Amino acid sequence: MGTRTVIISNSTPLINFAAIQRLDILETLFGKIWIPTAVERELLEKGKLYPSTEALKTRWSTLIETHTIKNVLLRMVLKLNVDDGEAEAITLAVEQNAQWLLLDEERGRTIAASYNISCLGSIGCLIRAKRIGLIPAIKPLLDAMQTEARFWVSAALYRTILKEYNE
Repeated sequence: MGTRTVIISNSTPLINFAAIQRLDILETLFGKIWIPTAVERELLEKGKLYPSTEALKTRWSTLIETHTIKNVLLRMVLKLNVDDGEAEAITLAVEQNAQWLLLDEERGRTIAASYNISCLGSIGCLIRAKRIGLIPAIKPLLDAMQTEARFWVSAALYRTILKEYNE
């Protein structure tokens, strides 16, 4: 019997890719993405701020699967340092022994690492997509995320990414 691959996401990567109308990238890279109920709430609330995130609702059944966390105590401990969505996403990743946690926020990534959870952010997803030839360039999509989803990327990281990938 093969091993099960579980990919869990916080709201930001899903919002970023929905805002640039490229949820297909996440679907191709990962297939099904699991989210906890707190992230579902965030997506439905924050989604109202980004008209193109309506695409999330239309792709919900093929891309996203909502799961309820079981370890409420862990979520409560995590909520001391991160928001509800991040706390539940990290908890679900621990519970399911996830292969990847899609998470952009640095504090959440640091906490996830302390639980031996591998994190991949929106930029990491773009890099993987370019490496496998799914997209020809990172820059236009990263620029679109910054404009459409108001995704913040430091100038230094932006320059480093583009230099490393010859853009």
